[in-house]
Amino acid sequence: MTSSHDPELAAALRRARTSRGLSLAQVAEATSISRSLLSLIETGRSDITIGRLGRLARLYDLRLADLLPEPRHPEPLVVRADDRPLLHYDSEGIDVELLLPEGAHALGALLATYAPRAAMQDFVVQTDEQFVFLLEGHVRTEFADGRKLELRPGDSATFVSGEGGHRHLNLADEDSRMLIVIRR
Repeated sequence: MTSSHDPELAAALRRARTSRGLSLAQVAEATSISRSLLSLIETGRSDITIGRLGRLARLYDLRLADLLPEPRHPEPLVVRADDRPLLHYDSEGIDVELLLPEGAHALGALLATYAPRAAMQDFVVQTDEQFVFLLEGHVRTEFADGRKLELRPGDSATFVSGEGGHRHLNLADEDSRMLIVIRR
C-alpha cells in the first residue's frame, strides 16, 4: 500500500517535475500549492492530499497510477487448464486457447493447436511484436510480403507481421502445437 507520505511517491513527483523542466516556483504558481510545501512533499517530509496530488498529476499530464510504484510482489494471475477460454475454428482446423485473460497486461498469450495439414486461410495483421515457440509438429509461417519461416519442435521466433499480416500452416500429418506470446 502506498501512503501519501511515501518516499517512492515523493521521488516520482520530483522526477515528473524535473523531467518537464519545471521549477518549484512554476509548479507552485500553476497548482496553488506553496513552493515550501512542494519541497517538503518531494523530499518525503510531508504528506500530500488527494486534491493536491490530482492537481500535480493534471499539470504533469499523468494518471495517478503513473505516480504510484508498481507492487513489489503483485498477486499472481492463475488460469486453470480446465478454465481457459477456447476458440474453435472448425473450417480451418485450429483451436486457440487463451492462456491469459484480457485485461491490463503487457502481454497476450495463446496456445494454438493445428489439426494435421491445417492452415489459416487469411493473413492476420498484428502490429505488435510476437514470440512463437513450437511445442510439437512442423509449422510454416507465411507473411503477405513473401517472407516465410519454418519451425520444428523447440524452435522459436519473434516477429512483427507487417502491414499485410501473417498466417500459420501445419506441415505435419499430426497435430502441431504452438505457444504464441504477443506484446501489447
